[in-house]
Amino acid sequence: MRKYFIHLPLLLLLFAAPSRAQENLLPNGDFSSWQEGKPANWSIWTKGQEIVQSEGTAPDSKSLKITLKKVYGKKSGEIIQRIPVKADTRYRLSAQVKGDGEGILQIKRLAGKKELSRHSSKSNKGEGWTEVSVTVNSGNADQLMVQMRWNQEEENLGKSVEYADMQLVELGDMTHTGAEVPPRVAATYNSLGLYWKPTGGTAKKEVTVAYRKAGSDTWKEALPLWFDDMQHPGSAEEHTAEYRGSIVYLDAGTAYEVKLTFDGTLERIVPAMTRSDKFKIAKKITLSDSMDDIYTISEGGSADTGYVLYEMPEGTVWDANDSLDHQVKVDASYVILRGLTLKGAKVHGIVLGGVTDVVIEDCDISGWGSTRENGQAYNLNAAIYAKANALERITIQNNDLHHPRSDSNSWNQKRPGSKSSHPEGPQAIVFFSGQGGHVIRFNRIYSDFDHMFNDGMGEVHNFSYGGFPVKDSDIHDNFVSHCWDDGLEIEGANMNVRVYNNYIDNTYGAIGAAAPSLGPMYIFRNVYGISIKHNGTNPNDYRGHYLVKLGNEKPQWTHGRMYIFHNTNLQPPAFEGFTDLTSGAQSGIVFTSNKKTQQNIVSRNNLLDLRKESDWAIRDTQQTVNNDFDYDMHDGRTLYKDGSGANNIIAGPSYQRRADGQLELQPGTPGHNAGVRIPNFNDDFVGDAPDMGAIETGSQTPRPELWPEFPPFLGEGE
Repeated sequence: MRKYFIHLPLLLLLFAAPSRAQENLLPNGDFSSWQEGKPANWSIWTKGQEIVQSEGTAPDSKSLKITLKKVYGKKSGEIIQRIPVKADTRYRLSAQVKGDGEGILQIKRLAGKKELSRHSSKSNKGEGWTEVSVTVNSGNADQLMVQMRWNQEEENLGKSVEYADMQLVELGDMTHTGAEVPPRVAATYNSLGLYWKPTGGTAKKEVTVAYRKAGSDTWKEALPLWFDDMQHPGSAEEHTAEYRGSIVYLDAGTAYEVKLTFDGTLERIVPAMTRSDKFKIAKKITLSDSMDDIYTISEGGSADTGYVLYEMPEGTVWDANDSLDHQVKVDASYVILRGLTLKGAKVHGIVLGGVTDVVIEDCDISGWGSTRENGQAYNLNAAIYAKANALERITIQNNDLHHPRSDSNSWNQKRPGSKSSHPEGPQAIVFFSGQGGHVIRFNRIYSDFDHMFNDGMGEVHNFSYGGFPVKDSDIHDNFVSHCWDDGLEIEGANMNVRVYNNYIDNTYGAIGAAAPSLGPMYIFRNVYGISIKHNGTNPNDYRGHYLVKLGNEKPQWTHGRMYIFHNTNLQPPAFEGFTDLTSGAQSGIVFTSNKKTQQNIVSRNNLLDLRKESDWAIRDTQQTVNNDFDYDMHDGRTLYKDGSGANNIIAGPSYQRRADGQLELQPGTPGHNAGVRIPNFNDDFVGDAPDMGAIETGSQTPRPELWPEFPPFLGEGE
C-alpha cells in the first residue's frame, strides 16, 4: 500500500516584542527633521490642520503636534509613510501619543497598490504620554503604509494630539520563553482537545501526537499540534505561543494515553479519559401531563451522585399556546431532559441558566418564536436558548427541533424599517457566551419555506474570543435544513471545535466559519445538498452559495487555524422551471468579499462539485501566503497564492449508488484513490489512497442515521 502524508506548512511568524534593540525602519520617526514647515519623509494627507514640531518625551527630543482647526466629520486625519517589507514577516509599529484629542496608529498592508488589510492600535489615554502599538504579519504584502490618524469631528475642534518616538521594527520569532505550561486535555465523548506550552515552543518546532487506548502496546498517529504565534490580548493572552490540536474518532467513556513530542526531543505522555455517555441517574422525576406556567428546574445532581432525570408521561404535549415566553427553565446542573414534547412558546422552548452538564435528548420542540407588528420575526428566538458565561458541557442529542412559528426573511427580502437584507429570525439553538465543552449530535433541525430559520445554530459575537460554541465542542451527525443564512454558523474563538458528519440541505450557505480567532477548528466529512437564496421564482431566488464561508474585515479575528477535510458539495436535480442544470452550491470554500481576510487554512480531499465551471470552488481573495489549499477535487474556478493546488483534480464526480442510498465515486474515475492520507482523519481508507469527498468508496461505514438518501445525479439510471 502506498502511504500518503499530509504536509502542513510551518509558519515563520515572529514574536511581538524584540529581544534586543532593533533597527527603526521609519526615516524621521523622531520628527527631528523638518523641511518647508513639514516633517521630512512624511506625507500629510489632511489639509487645514495646524501641524508643528513640538517638544518630545525627553529633553532635546521632538514630537509632531496636530491641533484641530477644521472639522471633517467622520473622516480621520492622516499622515503617512510607505515602507518596503519582507513577505510573511512580523512588524511592530509603536509611538508615544498624548493630548486632549484622540490619536491612533494604523498599518495598511499593501501588495502593489492593492490594500490587503488594515490594522489599528488603541487610542491614547489622556493628556500624558501613552505608548500605543500595533503588530502585523506582512503576509504577501510588499509594503506597509504607516499612518498617524486622529479624530476630526466637531467635538475635537481646538484639541491637540502629539506623536513622538515612532518606530517600525522587524520582530524576532514568537517563542514561549517562560516555564513550561504542562499539557492539558479537554474531552468530549469522542474527541480530545490538546493544549501545551513547552519552553522554547515556536512555529519552527513541531509537536507530534500519538495516542493509544490505555493498556495497548500500539501507538496511533494523529495530526501534529498547531502553534499559535499570534500575540493575543486580554482574556486570550494565555493562548499566545501555545500548541493546540485534537484527536477524533475515539470511543466514549474510554481511557487513553496521549504522547506529545516536542522538536523530536522532549516527550510528555498524558493520561486522558473521554466522557461517558452512559449517564448515571441519581433520581427520576416524572413531569405532569399538563402545564399552566413556566416549569423551572432547580433540583440537579452532581458529578458523584449522577443526574436528575426529568421525563414526560408518554403521549404528553405541553402546548404554551403563545402565552408563555418559554416552557422550561433549567437552573440546576447535572440534569437530563428526556422525551419532552413542547409547542407554542412565545419566545424560546427551553432556556438554560448558568449551568453545566445538562443533557437534552429525545425531545420534540416546535412552534416557538415571535413576530413584530411589521411582520419581521424577532431574531434568535430558539428552541434551546442560553445566555450565561458559566454555561458548559451541554449535550443536545436525538432531538427534533422544527417548524418555528415565526419566519426569517431571506437575503432577497429587506427587513421592514431597515436597509439590510441580512436574515433575522428563529434558530434551533442559540448559546450566547459560555465555556464550551458542548456536544450537539444526532438532531433533526428542519421546517418548511413558510417558517424558515435564520441559521440552524449559532449566535452573534462571531468576530471575538467568544462566539459559538467557543471551544472543546463537537457538532456532528445532524441533519439541518430550511435556513435563509447558514445551516451551521460556527464562528468565534473555536479552539478545538470539530464539525463533522452533518448533512445540510435547503439553506443559502452550509457552514459559516468566519472566522476562528483562536482555533484550531475542524470541518470534515460534511455533505451539502440544495442551496437556495429565496423561495420565489425569479432567477436570483434560485442562487446558491457556499459550502464554507470564510473571512472578516478585521484581521485580529482571522488568525486561528482551520482544517477543512473530506467535505462534499452535491448537485441535486434542477429547480423546476429554472435554467441551471442542478440546485447545489455555487461556491465551495470562499471569502465572500474582497476586503475579508483569513489565515492558516488547510484544505484537503474536498469534493467541490459546482453548478457551473464559472463558479468559485476556492476563493482566497487575498491570496494569503499561509493558507494551504491542495489535494481537492473541483470543477470550478480557483483563486489562491501561487503554488497552491498542485495536486488538485479539476473534474466533476462520477458516482455510483450504494444500497444504503449514499453516492460514492466510481472506481477508476477522478477523485477515486486520489486523496492524501491525513493521520487520524482517514486511517480507514479502502484501496491505495483515500478518496476525495465525504464518502469512501467500498467503506463499510453505514449512512449516518439522520442523513437522507443522496439525491439523483445527472445520468443516473440511464
